[in-house]
Parts: sequence; C-alpha cells; structure tokens
Amino acid sequence: MDQISHPHFSTLKIPENAYVIIKDKILTVKKWNWDYQECLAFQKQSQALVRNNRDYRIYIFCNHPHCFTVGRGNERGRDDLIEFDQSTVKDLSFPLYPIHRGGGITFHHPGQWIFYPIVSINQSYTLDDHMCWLLKSVKENLKNYFALEKVMATKKLLGVWHERKKLASIGVGLNRFVTEHGLALNLIHDKKMFSELIKINPCGMDSRTYMAVDQLIGDHLINDEFNLIERFHKTYFSQLFPR
Repeated sequence: MDQISHPHFSTLKIPENAYVIIKDKILTVKKWNWDYQECLAFQKQSQALVRNNRDYRIYIFCNHPHCFTVGRGNERGRDDLIEFDQSTVKDLSFPLYPIHRGGGITFHHPGQWIFYPIVSINQSYTLDDHMCWLLKSVKENLKNYFALEKVMATKKLLGVWHERKKLASIGVGLNRFVTEHGLALNLIHDKKMFSELIKINPCGMDSRTYMAVDQLIGDHLINDEFNLIERFHKTYFSQLFPR
C-alpha cells in the first residue's frame, strides 16, 4: 500500500492498483475487483480521518468478487425488507460477511458498480439527505447515459428501480456521525450470483425482483462487460465533478 503525500489525506494507506484523485477536500479512490474485507478496512481508515476532519469527504468506487453481506436487522420497522433465514447460510456458494448497517442480506459481484461515500452527517446534511442524494444521483445518470425511462429512486424500498425490477440496492451505516457502506448497482447480469439469489431473500425480496442494466439496454451499448462499468463510472464521475 502507498501513502498519499497530500496533507489532507496523508494518514491513509492506498491499496495497490487504486486510482486516486483529490479535488479540494474530496478524495476519490477507484479500485476494481477489490476484496470485500480489504475494502471494508479502508472504509474504517477513511471514517477515522473524516471523523477528525468533518469537512473532508472520501468517495470510494469499486466492485467486489462474489460475496454476501448481512446487516444487523430491523432498525426502521420494516421486517419485510430484512427477512433472512440464517439456516440457508450453509447452502451459499460465496462468503457471507456480517457488517455494521441496518437491514438484512444483500449481495456483491464483479458486474456491479459500487459507491461508498464516507462523509460527515450533521444538522445541515442529514442521513436522509445523504441517502436521497446517493439514490437520485445514480437514477439521473441511468436516465441520462442509458436513456432509461421509468427509473425510480426510493429510500422507502431501499434502492433504484426500473418499473418493478430492482437495479440498485442501498445500505448505509453510521458510526459516530460518519457514514459507511453505500450503493451497489447491478450493471451486468451475473449468472452465478443471480442463480444464488434463489436461496435467499435479498433485502427481503423475491430473487426475481432483481435485474441488471445490461438486460434493459441494446447490445451496441455494452461492447464488453468491464468497459460498461468503466464507462458508467466516467459519466457518473463527470456528473459529480463537472468541469
């Protein structure tokens, strides 16, 4: 791992093969195929820095090898969104990681684009503000870049939807008023993962509820799978930081 020489972020150890950009007091880190637990450890480092520098932000962009994560359960009075039968764990083909957020079980795979914004929460920027920003920014990029209509972002149903199909899931944790975790968008249909979903209820929903963006767009927009993720990321990044 490398350390950043920039005075704002010099305490962070950046993983190998990560791409880093610093704009004022915002650090962005991009690393594809990032091991889930290693990425989680970097989130913890990032939280510590933001906790001591509340006007800093760290934006982590990545995807992960196949895995599942499970939160602490019902924190918002919605049992239907967190239902998970623990006895099914032994039947899963991929690792399951307990993590610090509300909600039940969800999933990650290489065909996702993931955004973990590590930011400070306060009276002028609440947790609801944060979740709404994250959901709406992804929704707008899907509409603008892929010309997808009937895309809806809803905090109540914890994600971004196309009609009755869920494209992205959101799960945000809070530790001493600094966020962790974020949003995962299914850009590429992953046969291995989607066949595993029939064993569980991701976010308490039938596995057939989930869809990937490449199932909705023309082949001419795909080219190759990795390129789709990189191209979506570039358009989202330019939306965050317009020139």
